[in-house]
Amino acid sequence: MKKAIIVILVVVVIMIVGVLLFHTNVEVEYVPEVEIEDVDLRKTMITLYFQNAQTRELQKETRLIDSKELLLEPYAELINMLINGPQSDFLAKTIPEGTRLLGAELVGGVLQVNFSKEFVDKAAQDETEKRNCTDSITKTMLELNEVADVKFLVEGQEIGITENTEEVQN
Repeated sequence: MKKAIIVILVVVVIMIVGVLLFHTNVEVEYVPEVEIEDVDLRKTMITLYFQNAQTRELQKETRLIDSKELLLEPYAELINMLINGPQSDFLAKTIPEGTRLLGAELVGGVLQVNFSKEFVDKAAQDETEKRNCTDSITKTMLELNEVADVKFLVEGQEIGITENTEEVQN
């Protein structure tokens, strides 16, 4: 008899626990520490290449920007960021002062970048700086999947510098 009462009590306790576990809808509301705004959801990472002010080697500068900035003219926007220079004090501009971007157009995987005459008129005489100038543009543009090559133009005329994926990656 005692065994029967203990078994019944155990069964009743198990049933009560089961009902409580499966039929209680506990809604937990999580409150973020900081409210996430729509602008924060549009952020994207970009990589720009600038010259190290000390060693003169190209280095990456990663920026978090609003992706809306890249919607209309992504190539022009990135090149203008290169023209404006790095945010870091340890890096230096590679594009000659006064250079303006006249256009950037993707034609069959080749990005044709058209600069004002200052691109060559004010270009450094040093070969390392000349190379860093074109390499910084090329490496930045090759971060985009659709760009396979970069062709440089000045005032609409090709200047004989064409950078492609194989040359830049080596």
